[in-house]
Amino acid sequence: MNPENIPLMNFRIHYSIKNQFQEACRSLQTNMTAELNRMIRDFVKNNHKQKSNDEPIRWFSNNDWT
Repeated sequence: MNPENIPLMNFRIHYSIKNQFQEACRSLQTNMTAELNRMIRDFVKNNHKQKSNDEPIRWFSNNDWT
């Protein structure tokens, strides 16, 4: 996926928890964006009500959809 096709998501978070999160990511040699994406994917995967168990979640699929 092209970076131009990926929307920017902004949200407010208290600076102390942001700093703790940033430090945890550094200690694990990852970054905040990668970890937030992972957490959001896990959340959606675990809470998405699918029509069938075989239906892929859209970001795991190579097919573009609107």
